[in-house]
Amino acid sequence: MDPFLYGDVPGTDPQKSAWLRGLQHLDEVLERWVTDLEPEGYWWSPAEAINPIGVLVRHIGGSSLRLLHYAQGRQVPDALREEGASDFVPTGAPGPELLRECQERLRTVRAGLEALTPGEYAAVREVGRKQVPVRTTIIVQHLLEHAHAHAAQVVLMRKLYDARGSL
Repeated sequence: MDPFLYGDVPGTDPQKSAWLRGLQHLDEVLERWVTDLEPEGYWWSPAEAINPIGVLVRHIGGSSLRLLHYAQGRQVPDALREEGASDFVPTGAPGPELLRECQERLRTVRAGLEALTPGEYAAVREVGRKQVPVRTTIIVQHLLEHAHAHAAQVVLMRKLYDARGSL
């Protein structure tokens, strides 16, 4: 059953419940489509211009964590910001390590969202090097939409990987 069908997360307001259910759904998608992936599947791609699962998983975790910093009104640490420049460079790193790091980062994102108060939702935060003013609620909405868009790519890549012998 999709997490949104579980309703509000007990003890949270409706907005935060929606965010947390969105993260829960993201976790479930990654768990379903990546956990049992063969090692070479993380770095396989049917064409050079198409991102393999490994870079997508790494990007989901890193970009979500960067966006959380903005939603909290904090600047992104230099090391985390610099990671973003290489998110889409295949490294060949072990897939289970990438997935574990992504899941840890998403747990950090969840804790950060749980800590936000309703009074902060409308707060204007500065995003990126250009310090673009954006409301917290819009940053979090983008975090979820962005992560789910890449999770959909993961699902497609996994299906292509599984079907590669019959293509």
